[in-house]
Amino acid sequence: MPRQAARFRSATVFLVVLAIGVVAWRLDFFGVRSSTPLSSVAVAFDPAPPHPYLWSREGREVSSFELVAFAGPDHCGWQSATVLIIGWPLGTVSRTIADARQYVRDARGAVKASLRERLDLRAVLPADARATGYRHGSIELYLSPSDQDDGIYVVDPGGAERWPRDDPPTGCQ
Repeated sequence: MPRQAARFRSATVFLVVLAIGVVAWRLDFFGVRSSTPLSSVAVAFDPAPPHPYLWSREGREVSSFELVAFAGPDHCGWQSATVLIIGWPLGTVSRTIADARQYVRDARGAVKASLRERLDLRAVLPADARATGYRHGSIELYLSPSDQDDGIYVVDPGGAERWPRDDPPTGCQ
């Protein structure tokens, strides 16, 4: 009987630890899926972030009014999409959306089909692409002068995605 009780306790502890790990991964507690050195864009942004991600530039954390990435609003059914808003020009702390640019990772077409069609999940950085200095863990943002008005590159050590600019920004009522 004591062996059965010990096995039951071990199995219970294992299941509890597994459940905590799954919840921590899904909700990105402590940045376990998004800000580790081995994070990828796909892992960090699919599913969309459960809370706004904190970004840094040149080693300092930036305000969410300068750069923020978050899941689309669920009351509009956009929760599968990631919205990235960046003050424009770079480094601007935006007071309104007019002072910013909006890019959307909408792989499921929840916001609008044109965003899904323009999303490139296996992008190749153009020769003129340059790092913006913004990063979240190992993920960096790049802009290409030749297409910066139409997209932004979200880059990890293994690849890149090109997220289309949503201009004018789509709003949700």
